[in-house]
Amino acid sequence: MNRKNLTITLLVLFAFFSNTTQAQLLDKLVKKAEKAAERTVERKVEQKAEKTTEEAVDKVLNNKTTENSGPKNSKSTKKNKSIQSAKDFVAGTKIIATEDFSQDAVGDFPVNWSTNSSGEVVSFSDSDAKWLQLSDNGNFMPNHITRLPDNFTFEFDLYSTEGFSFYSTPLRIGFIESKKKTDYLKWGEFKNGNEGIIVGLHPQVAGNQSRGYSFFKVMSDGGELMKNDAEISNYNNNQSTAKVQFWRQNGRLRMYVNGEKIWDLPNAFQEVNYNNIVFFIQGYHEKKDKYYISNLRLAEAGKDTRHKLIETGSFTTNEILFDVNKSTIKAASASVLEELGQVLKENPKVKITIIGHTDSDGKESDNQKLSEQRAESVKTYLNKNFGIEVSRMTIQGKGESEPIATTNTEEAKKQNRRVEFKISK
Repeated sequence: MNRKNLTITLLVLFAFFSNTTQAQLLDKLVKKAEKAAERTVERKVEQKAEKTTEEAVDKVLNNKTTENSGPKNSKSTKKNKSIQSAKDFVAGTKIIATEDFSQDAVGDFPVNWSTNSSGEVVSFSDSDAKWLQLSDNGNFMPNHITRLPDNFTFEFDLYSTEGFSFYSTPLRIGFIESKKKTDYLKWGEFKNGNEGIIVGLHPQVAGNQSRGYSFFKVMSDGGELMKNDAEISNYNNNQSTAKVQFWRQNGRLRMYVNGEKIWDLPNAFQEVNYNNIVFFIQGYHEKKDKYYISNLRLAEAGKDTRHKLIETGSFTTNEILFDVNKSTIKAASASVLEELGQVLKENPKVKITIIGHTDSDGKESDNQKLSEQRAESVKTYLNKNFGIEVSRMTIQGKGESEPIATTNTEEAKKQNRRVEFKISK
């Protein structure tokens, strides 16, 4: 009830009172009612003001939080920047060796392997795939891997039994130089050969079932050059199956576990003839503990971007992928572009020409335009993601005019769809 209506109602009541005392009492009631109404209005105004103030403060604080949550953007301080990282593993395409134990009988040790211990091929009830169960305390080497190129990828699947004990030893993988057939036996938890890179995996750190760990050490001329270890979250006793991937590019070694890059070591491989891969364990603490491996794949990978561009002055790749008939760069291109971006950052005086090439499908004039647009997209990507100054990069488009493969097969077309980088003066 507003003040006006309240006053009218009280005046009507006043008419019913006949004596002076009652009139005075009623007058007091009217004044009290008016003051109560005023206080009610004041409280409403105060509540509305408080709400408006709170909203304004929240807006200011939210803006401050947004501004302080990441690096400042020169165009706007209210937008968060997303962190971009090239994590994509790019498998080599030229197969050197594979192993899925399909030729071996369950219960036997595989015919193409050597060991100083034992092991057996097994299968699990939920799959027809075969795995090699590694027995207690031994070394295990695939005999059909006898060379490790300067650029290769190596992958395998790993499974460890549930509740794997912290006190059981890690699985170690070694990329080693062997001069004799028995050199793979020189490696162990308490012994080392002359030349090798050893990487270890274990599904549990002390007291934590949800975290595993990895480590590496580089041995050269019988001495330890470097080592390190790290906890990992995506291979552990709660997630006991892993895809393990290695990528060598000359001296560089990257290691991935379930798609996450764990190690990136620029100077791991030394100038020696690495030619064997060996798995080894020291022992299981509990009888139930076991490591299993399967689906091994060794393949020759592309040349090292750093070597090709800086040392030879040019680099050509068909690993920069675009949407069909467009210049939009696909996410799968991130790895090779990261290599290019890093090498240009590390060599700030180097200027390059980016040259786009297409296959011969479609009109020649359209292909010419598309090749220029794709070269421009690469230039923009390197500038935006790695800060490479546009003045250091020029572009050209060659369309379909300079094919490197002359047949009309899909493989030939893939080779012709490429981007070329040349150091310019």
